[in-house]
Amino acid sequence: MVYNPPVSVLLPPDDFNGMISKMGQRIGWARSHPCPCSWSQSPQYNQLSIQGTPQRSCKTCLGVGYYWDLPTVPFVVSMSFRTLSPSPHEPGIVMDDKFGVFELQEPSVTIPQRNPYLDAADPQQPTNAWTYASDHDLFIAPDMTIRYSTMLQKGGLQNLPFQQNLTIASSGAVTVWDQATQAVSSVSNYVVSGATVTLPASYALGTSYFVEFLAASLFVAFRKSGGLPHVRPLAGGSALEPRVFRVQALDFWMRQRGLQPQISVGNTPLWWQI
Repeated sequence: MVYNPPVSVLLPPDDFNGMISKMGQRIGWARSHPCPCSWSQSPQYNQLSIQGTPQRSCKTCLGVGYYWDLPTVPFVVSMSFRTLSPSPHEPGIVMDDKFGVFELQEPSVTIPQRNPYLDAADPQQPTNAWTYASDHDLFIAPDMTIRYSTMLQKGGLQNLPFQQNLTIASSGAVTVWDQATQAVSSVSNYVVSGATVTLPASYALGTSYFVEFLAASLFVAFRKSGGLPHVRPLAGGSALEPRVFRVQALDFWMRQRGLQPQISVGNTPLWWQI
């Protein structure tokens, strides 16, 4: 049997970080925020409006549609210039003529038939997903958290689309566009209940607002090639080889179908926390 050393031995994080700190380039980071002025003309409730055009009169984004915090104190990173072949399978943001901006990731998920680190009699053997996973199934990566910004609307959709390992800051996470001042203002007393974020009573129905949050990545098995498990036709069909899925980020999958996240029922959320 071939011994595969753990990744921490092949690429020790302390050594890797130390090398970057010694050989890298100083750089500052300015955090981005989508400007709520782009959604200030959203009259309809109970659905996400089609992304609009930033207000040219906005004194926060100046009609760009995004605004940035002041840069941080410079820190050291590794920066290089090289020729890359872009792949739609890698994480990224795409502009679609019909759906607007959406997240695109299309990784492959390989599921082993058994876990070699568990005892053969362990109740988790064999892997249930290897046996039963199929198209439209979700795959959740609890440790792959991403910072998202989502537009919600008072009186309409007030539930965040990604709800696993959800983190919402107690302050500074919600912004609206003030038509009186023509600038973005931060909401100080918003209410968070699970995956639902609501504005206080002082805001009118129909007010659009952005919520910034951290959540785990979700992927759905839905592809022309790979939505069903790739069952390897080896050893006369008796080989218990790993099965492979091609999956795609749930963001795009929901947008192209007009689906919206569901509200929790009682104490049992329809989307679960990991």
